[in-house]
Order: sequence, then C-alpha cells, then structure tokens
Amino acid sequence: FFTDISVVAERPAMLKICELMLLAMLCSTAIFMHILSCVLYNNWWPMLLVLAYVIAPVPIILMLRSRGDGLLEPGNKIAQHWGEFMTACLLIMIIGIPIILVRGRIIEAGASMMTISGFLLFGVTISLSVFFAKFSDAN
Repeated sequence: FFTDISVVAERPAMLKICELMLLAMLCSTAIFMHILSCVLYNNWWPMLLVLAYVIAPVPIILMLRSRGDGLLEPGNKIAQHWGEFMTACLLIMIIGIPIILVRGRIIEAGASMMTISGFLLFGVTISLSVFFAKFSDAN
C-alpha cells in the first residue's frame, strides 16, 4: 500500500484538534447545564456551585506542590493530606448542596438533577483531558 506521507504527518494534528473540540464541547455543555438549571426553574441558587468550581484548583495545587521530587525527598505529607481532605469536602459540597436545596424546597428536583449532571460532565471532561494528555505523552 502506498500512503501519502503528508496525510500520515497531519493525522496527529487532526487528532489533537478533534480532542480539543470534544473537550470544549463537553465543558460548554456542562456550563450550559448549570445555567439552564437556573433559567428553566427561575431560581439562581444552583449557581452557588460556581464558587466551589472556583475554589477547586486550590487543593489540587496544594497536593501537587507538596509531593516530593524523588526517592530521597518525600515531600510535605501534611499539606498533601489537607489537599485530599479539601478535595473530598468540595466534592461532597458539589453533590450535596443541590440535594440539600431540593430537600429544603428552595429549588426543584429537575434543577438539582441538571446541576449534578453538569458536574458529572465536568468530571468526564477532566478525566478525558487527563487521558488524552497521557495518551499523547505515550506517543
């Protein structure tokens, strides 16, 4: 089989563009779900979770900075454990606040489900971005 060298060389670039388009679509759909959950039910309490999304990178940065560089330098385990604890608290808050708001009859169940599905789409987006990064590093 004869293959065109330029087509083979363009394939990784096209694959990268497709990955970026997929991640952008998923992220924008997640944001759209959050806004739609507020607009459809005319209640802006679900946007409270945006605060958690703004705070979310802080424990991740704390965990990444506290890990050691190698075998002889173990890093700061206390900061790493606080980062893990803060991440768990944020995840519980992101899932729990919509449920508490439904239970208190502040928002409707549909708005809560749309908010939680928006969070799950964010999770899928982050997981796919990590997967694509590891896949591109392997090649």
